Amino acid sequence: MSSIKKVAIIGTGVIGAGWIIRCLAHNKIVYAFDKDLELKKNLLSEIKRTWPFVKKLFNKKKLNLNNFHFFTSIEQTLKDADFIQECATENYSLKTKLMSTIGKYAKSTSIIASSSSGLLPTRIYSKCKNPERGIIGHPFNPVYLLPAVEIVPGKRTSKKNLNLAKKFYKSISMNPIMVKNELPGYLSDRLQEALWREGLHIINEGYATTEELDRAIEDGPGLRWSLMGTFLTFHLAGGKTGMKHMLEQFGPALKLPWTKLKAPKLSKKLSSRLISGTVKQAKGKSVAMISNIRDQYLVDIQKLRKKYEKKLR
Repeated sequence: MSSIKKVAIIGTGVIGAGWIIRCLAHNKIVYAFDKDLELKKNLLSEIKRTWPFVKKLFNKKKLNLNNFHFFTSIEQTLKDADFIQECATENYSLKTKLMSTIGKYAKSTSIIASSSSGLLPTRIYSKCKNPERGIIGHPFNPVYLLPAVEIVPGKRTSKKNLNLAKKFYKSISMNPIMVKNELPGYLSDRLQEALWREGLHIINEGYATTEELDRAIEDGPGLRWSLMGTFLTFHLAGGKTGMKHMLEQFGPALKLPWTKLKAPKLSKKLSSRLISGTVKQAKGKSVAMISNIRDQYLVDIQKLRKKYEKKLR
């Protein structure tokens, strides 16, 4: 188990808030940084909204808000932290500059992780002091409930710090995915991006609405994917000989022009279809209301999945 107790979260947007909630649920001391003190109110409101779900998933009785500290000074936020999770906007220039500042004020032994969803760590940490402690720790929204985190090393990241990061994430009930070498988009987002691009083409060409495409995943592959991914699913599709027969039977279909690799232009017409489609799907419910439904579902499905994972793994 990780000995890391003091965690700094830089940025308190959706992802930063998720990290804060998850760390508080696991009794970490959290130092949160943002430029505006007013954001503290939003953060406390989100902690209150999500706590019933977090409490149920992690079997916690109460939340200790004495472990939560909010600062508008980055130097004050970092000075005691053993682990730093940066959650700024996806922008190389911004993140590189921010990592230089974080490296300047952080303890030399602190591990620095970026929540980036696709940028390369070697570039992000190019101006950071002691870049061997710099990693990507890419989570999935909602961070306070979903267990996956992609750990991506830069060219100068040490194995020691990768192992320390892995132990830390496990200590907050996450399941680290160790990406062997840095690549744009990492693993999961490259898969998601392919699905997203293809969906945009289908909507752009008028074959389906956003709701119909979502149903195509929700009631089909999505139900399987919550227990097993694409490859094990396709292994089962091959019958007794598994993947071997699956490739023989369905492999030739890879040559058919079913999919398009390049994304379509995000025109006003396509944007309008996406926006109106999802507004219709929401059926008048606010984002917070839908988030509550999603969070309850994620808690229930993860508890159910654990029963079946034991039989598979």
